[in-house]
Amino acid sequence: MRKRLIFAVSMILAAALFFPLVIARPNWLDGLRNFVFDSYQRAVPGGYDPETPVRVVGVDEESLAAFGQWPWPRTRIADIIANLTKLGAVVIAFDAIFSEPDRLNPDIAADTFRGLDEATREKLRSLPSNDQIFADVIRRSRVVLGESGGPNVHALDTNLPVTGLATLGEEPQPFLYQFPGLLRNVEVLEQAAAGRGLFTIRPERDGIVRRVPMMMVAQGVTMPSLTFEMLRVASGSSTILIKADKAGVQSVGVRGFTIPTDANGQLWVHYARRDPSIYIPAVDVLDNRVPQDRIAGKLVLIGTSSIGLNDIKTTPVSPAMPGVEIHAQVLESALS
Repeated sequence: MRKRLIFAVSMILAAALFFPLVIARPNWLDGLRNFVFDSYQRAVPGGYDPETPVRVVGVDEESLAAFGQWPWPRTRIADIIANLTKLGAVVIAFDAIFSEPDRLNPDIAADTFRGLDEATREKLRSLPSNDQIFADVIRRSRVVLGESGGPNVHALDTNLPVTGLATLGEEPQPFLYQFPGLLRNVEVLEQAAAGRGLFTIRPERDGIVRRVPMMMVAQGVTMPSLTFEMLRVASGSSTILIKADKAGVQSVGVRGFTIPTDANGQLWVHYARRDPSIYIPAVDVLDNRVPQDRIAGKLVLIGTSSIGLNDIKTTPVSPAMPGVEIHAQVLESALS
């Protein structure tokens, strides 16, 4: 009895001493938490479950050697979507943004190519744009377009679609990460897509990505992450539910699926070490060399995996992980 009493008093004293630190959140306490988290990640990394339906179509060195520098013409990207759809992909998402018209659109060529006669220029102007061809393919599939939060404010078209939101409890916006600006895709693509989500990733103060926001606010618009929007589209839900109390966000959910988050709406990622088996070179998709069982029933992310394209992040288990693979690992964590 005496030992139990001493233990109980010790716990109360420890809590009394520790609670002010939690409220004050000194930098060293965050550093200690991150050290413990990173140590656990390295000691017990996650693993890709072969049954988890996540794949990455990478714009890698092999694909760049075959088709030239990125970004590619939108007609080529449309072919990737068409082939993935034919192979049975459930949802396709872009860790990339198409914020300006394709520079290879026929009408642009008509105005910029030298030596063309007027009849040829008129013929080019009469052709459908690469963006329209891309949009038509997007509309026949289930595609989530990437958007970006950033420092620059842009003119927003209020007619462009946004994901439906519902809240339970407190208003979540004050707890979510805020970006002054929101960069969206060209209108014809936005209107054709099944969903839209932010692919913006925020590293911790030491530059390591440990948490990824599931919901964010960009230029006053509450937006889902790219990965959570993929889950919404896959579930067939029209609305995302955000639960929050006075301490912050508790969870985000769609039909039949809920993810607990931290107070700022972020998911702690249980990272796996890099697994080349989840990658499929974009050139293989374009050349129809991918077996159907590698894509059928899968959530597919498209992004750059070439070191030269600079979308490289640091995680607790890797000093250089492509951003698109972090999104894949977020899906893996959420689904497992």
